Amino acid sequence: MTVLDCCRIDVVTASPDAKVNEVAELMSDSNVGCVVITNDLCPVGIVTDRDIVTRVLAPGKDPKKTAISEVMTRDPVVVEDGTGLFEAMQLIRDEWVRGLPIIDGDGRLAGIITLDDIIRLIGQEMQYIGDVIREASPAE
Repeated sequence: MTVLDCCRIDVVTASPDAKVNEVAELMSDSNVGCVVITNDLCPVGIVTDRDIVTRVLAPGKDPKKTAISEVMTRDPVVVEDGTGLFEAMQLIRDEWVRGLPIIDGDGRLAGIITLDDIIRLIGQEMQYIGDVIREASPAE
């Protein structure tokens, strides 16, 4: 199974010149914890709700005047659309990230896979395995 088989394709994105408050509102409206910053559909950064707190609010920057490009993580860790799910899980663990933008062969954003997505998928698979075991077990 590749990351493209189980990713979200409706990625929440913003432009590098968007203001922090606009991105925060986008996060709130979309109920997401991260936004991929794109330029010509290519990921150039990523910002999380935690980034906004630690890089903008805590130091006292004005979210209405601060461009998201000033606080985003530049050159985010990405995976290609043919990457296997296990490899993506290893990358999330090794890089200490919660989300991986997925790119196509042209480097354009094709989706995102998050730690939450992987945990949800593993939970569903465990439930299916439990159902199989239950059906194959003798009746009590």
